[in-house]
Amino acid sequence: MSELNAINAGTMHSPRDRALGRLRETVDQVLGSVFYGPLLRGVRSSSLKGSVGHGGRGEDIFQAQLDQIFAERAGQAGSGGLGDTLYDRFARAAAAHAEANNHVTF
Repeated sequence: MSELNAINAGTMHSPRDRALGRLRETVDQVLGSVFYGPLLRGVRSSSLKGSVGHGGRGEDIFQAQLDQIFAERAGQAGSGGLGDTLYDRFARAAAAHAEANNHVTF
């Protein structure tokens, strides 16, 4: 089992592993709200509407909530790419910061 999978499965319980798990969750949330959210809003506001993919009045009423759920799930589902790049960059920066400040927990 890889370290990331073990963290996600909750089988690693050291402070470092918990911090990395929280970092992964935060990166997924930010990716969903900053990238996928505006992308979905742009698609919804475009003038290109078709009969396929339109859920009627219910979708019109709850469009913002639906887009938020889609953005969150897309941020969590992303394998590779931007999400992993952000996670790796922040994890390395946090490790370097902890090492420079002689913190043992990260």
